[in-house]
Amino acid sequence: MVTVEIFEDLQCPDCARLQHMLDDQLGVALGETVQFVRRDFPLVKHPAARRLAEEAQFLRLTEGTEAEWAWRRRCLFAIGQVQAPDDGRESAGVDADLLEAHSRGVAKTPTVFVGNHVLIEKFTADELIRAIQHSE
Repeated sequence: MVTVEIFEDLQCPDCARLQHMLDDQLGVALGETVQFVRRDFPLVKHPAARRLAEEAQFLRLTEGTEAEWAWRRRCLFAIGQVQAPDDGRESAGVDADLLEAHSRGVAKTPTVFVGNHVLIEKFTADELIRAIQHSE
């Protein structure tokens, strides 16, 4: 099993492109050989991204990964149209992801870690598949 870590911003057009790639091209190609880990890296230029990330992590904790991923898809496929609840969600998980991102040099979204391979911002499905194959 190969772990693919994705640092993303839920208002990022390139992250939306990656989500489409995951849904449309990679799910079938990768099957059960990959475990995706979503991490939040809300960019300052996207003011609502942090609250969207807090909601995603809240859903992961309360309803599970499937609910979290559905929320992430909804945010990414309707950028700027989805609003997170304004009820003071816990932000410790987002803070932890931000610390981890900074310690690993993440500056843009999406940044994807596959073993020793790092893919940043704009890359193809083939590049991601090759990185996964080289990490197996």
